[in-house]
Formats: sequence, structure tokens, C-alpha cells
Amino acid sequence: MTSRTIEIDGDLLRQILDNLPTSIFVKDENLNFVYSNNANQELMGKSLEQLFGFSDQAFCDPELADGFEVNDRKVLQTGKTVINEEIVAPKGGAAMPVLTRKALLTARDGKRYLIGTNSDQTEIKKREEQYRALAETVPVGVMQIEDDGRISFANPLLLELFRCDAADLRLAHVRKVLGDAGERFPGEANRFECTVNPGAEARRILVISSGWLNLAKGQGRSAMVSVVDISETTELRRFNEEILHLNRQLAQNMQQLKDAQDALVRKGRMEQLGQMIATVAHELRNPLSAVRTSAFLVERKINGKGLGLESQLQRIANGVVRCDTIISELLDVSRSRPLDCKVGDLDQWLEVVAAEECRKLPSVVEVSCELGLRGKKIPFDPGRMSRALINMLNNATEAMVGKGGEEFKGQGTQARIKVKTYQSGNHVVLEVSDNGPGIPPEMLDKVREPLFTTKQFGTGLGIAAIEQIAMLHGGSLTITSTLGVGASFAIRLPVEVICDEAA
Repeated sequence: MTSRTIEIDGDLLRQILDNLPTSIFVKDENLNFVYSNNANQELMGKSLEQLFGFSDQAFCDPELADGFEVNDRKVLQTGKTVINEEIVAPKGGAAMPVLTRKALLTARDGKRYLIGTNSDQTEIKKREEQYRALAETVPVGVMQIEDDGRISFANPLLLELFRCDAADLRLAHVRKVLGDAGERFPGEANRFECTVNPGAEARRILVISSGWLNLAKGQGRSAMVSVVDISETTELRRFNEEILHLNRQLAQNMQQLKDAQDALVRKGRMEQLGQMIATVAHELRNPLSAVRTSAFLVERKINGKGLGLESQLQRIANGVVRCDTIISELLDVSRSRPLDCKVGDLDQWLEVVAAEECRKLPSVVEVSCELGLRGKKIPFDPGRMSRALINMLNNATEAMVGKGGEEFKGQGTQARIKVKTYQSGNHVVLEVSDNGPGIPPEMLDKVREPLFTTKQFGTGLGIAAIEQIAMLHGGSLTITSTLGVGASFAIRLPVEVICDEAA
């Protein structure tokens, strides 16, 4: 790309400069004005003819003029641009704050000139005063830290928090008050909490620092810091934590009360359900017997006649067997006979009963026993406990492989059931666990309810019967489960049982 030089007519250039809103002036090596645009003439209150060939000494108070000359000489001697805040006050005129930028300009003929601009800072100063007044009244400590460690501004609240006069406030003092947190202060932008004024009047504060900020070129760095007194907030937080603790304790007590109420309601519902079941089961047994007898007679009469009714008769027989099983489960829950407790070795009894019942389970299920009572003898009702064990084994089996013909649902490739006993304090525990699909958390409480079931052909009485048997022995039933890992049913039995308690 070829560079091009644009020639501008001298008159056109002067017109451009005269119409700029920024004050522009040029001085020669003797610091006499050789040019002033309209904005600068207005600022000085003098025309170009009045300014031309004269220095600041002719128009300004001596003290101001001396200051201008010092800055001007610095530019001519060093060739460096100088930016200063100055006060322009022509004799007989009003003082005006300006931001002055001065630079060295060397002409083609080798002559040197000082070219400068003035920006009116009146409005900016007004804003600064407004911001300062605001900063001094806000309920937040505010300070500005310069790169040399000087605190250029600190409002009254900050001085109060740091217990220091404005004249004595330095970065070293601030760091000392902040303690360990002051080592990295102000550093990069950060926020932290700390305690100041240790003792009876200690205050907890939140410190927010902007970190070092680069100011205009040549003016170093500065950091803005806000300090908020959060002592009351911290105390309120402590009260809130105490309230939360009390609320948690109350919630636990309420849960215990609810559990006790649920147990009473469940016991009452079981008693009512037992009475109803006993009546219904009795009324169903007679017509069911008639159906079984009639089906048997029909089968004998049509046997060998080729009527093709064998499958229908088989379905009738299966239905009768199923109904009879359901009635037996209903009667197990409704029976009100007292416990028939015998003191015996639970492990020895369990080893025999478990072996017998496991033979009835599908062959795809692997059962293992881990009996750890070591001959401990306790009173228990063998008939009732046998029913509880059967229910737990059947529940585990059906959860994993249904009736034995379904695909295994659970962890690993093999359906496994573990029967385990151990002593826990004043109780012995009979636990049956599996590696099946587990029970969803929202159903852990529901599975205890009579008649609740997730099985297609379940009665919903198996787990209710297990819990009733445990309660009759003065114990309890604990159910734990993890989805995809398995479930565990544990009957806790006290070492001593009142064996004549009615169901």
C-alpha cells in the first residue's frame, strides 16, 4: 500500500483548530504565546492579538504563572508529555479547574514549540464533590489506596471501624488491623471476612477490594475498598443456626411421634381387617369347596370322550388352588390365637426349616445361610416364625425371578438369597436379603400396608403378616433397600418374649 500525504491549506487548518471545543495553545521556547484557538481565547478572556508574544506572567497571578512555567520548562527540557490538573485564573477573572496536557513539538526548521490543551474540569469537580458527600454519608466504609501506600480518601465510617484519624491512616495500619487477611491486601480483586478491634467491641466486617487499578497514563495505580459491618448479620446467622438445630430436633421428635401413631393406626387396622378377613374367608371356603368338587365330577364324566375341555378344567383347578392359597394367607393375618412360644436354639431350628423351604424355591435361586447366634436360645413360636420365613423367601424370589420362569432382575447374573442371624444388644436378628432390583424409596412405607402390592397377582398381605408376627413377639420389622442392588427384611426379636400375648 502506497502512503499518501494530504496537504492542508494553512487557513483551513486554522479554521479547523478555531472551531474545536477543546482549548488549544502554542508557545515558543521563551514560553510566549504564538497561537491560541477560539476556545483558549475564551478560557483566558483574551483575544489572540492580546495573547500573542506574551507569557502567562502578563495575564495570571504570579504564583499560578510560576507554576505554569515550571511545568512548561519540564516539557521543553525532557521532551516528555506532562498531564496536570491546574487552575486557570486570569487577572480579574474567575478561577477555573482544568486538566492540562502539554507536549513538545519540533518544526521542520528545527524550532521547538510547546503545544498544549486545556479541558474544563468544573463539572467533573462538581461530580467529585457530590460523590465525596455521598461516600461520607453511606453506611459503608469507603477508602481509596494509592500505589505508594497513601490513603487518598477515607470516609468517617471507615475511620471509625479502623479506629484511626485521617491523618494517621496508612496502608500499613490497614494491613495491621486486618491481621492475616491484610497480607494479600489490596492485591487482586477479592472479598473476605475478618474481625477487627478484638475484645468487647470486636466487629465482624466484610472487605471488598477492587484490587490495583491502572489509572491514566503516568498516574500510577489505585485501589477502591468497601468495608461493611456485618456483626449484626453474623449474630443473626448464629441465631438462625440455633433455630435450624432446634427445628431439626423438633422434626425428629415429630417423626418419632408420627411413627408411633402410624404403628397404632396400623395395629388398629390390622385388628379390624382380621375380623373382616375371618368372616370373608369362612364364607368363601364353602362355595370354593363346591367348585372343586363339581370340577372333579365333571372331569370324571367327560374323561375319555374327546370333548377337548381338559385345558378349561385345568384352569378351574388352578384357580381353586390359588383362591385357597389366598384364603390361607388371609387367615394367617386374621388369626387371634395366642403365641405358642417355645424356648429353643433359633439357629438349629432355622437350619432345618430353611433347608426344607429352599427346596420348594425355583432352582435358579441360590440360597446361603450365615447363622451367627452360636446356640443362643430364645422363646419363639415356631409356627408363626415359619410363616414369616416362608413369606420373606417367597418375596425375595418373586422380586428376582417371579415364579421361577422370568428373566433375572437384579445385580449380577445369579439370583441369590442370604439368610442371616446375629445378636444386636438385647435382640436377635433374623435377616433375609437378596440381590434383586430393590424397592423404590417412595414405596418402602407402603409395602407394610395390608393389601398393598406391586405384583400382578399378589394379595399384599405377605409383608403385613411378617410385621404382625414380629410385633406379636415384641419385636419389629426393618426394611432396607437400594435400587439395583437388592432389599433386606430383618426381624428383630427380644431375648425374652411374653408368650401368652394374644394376636
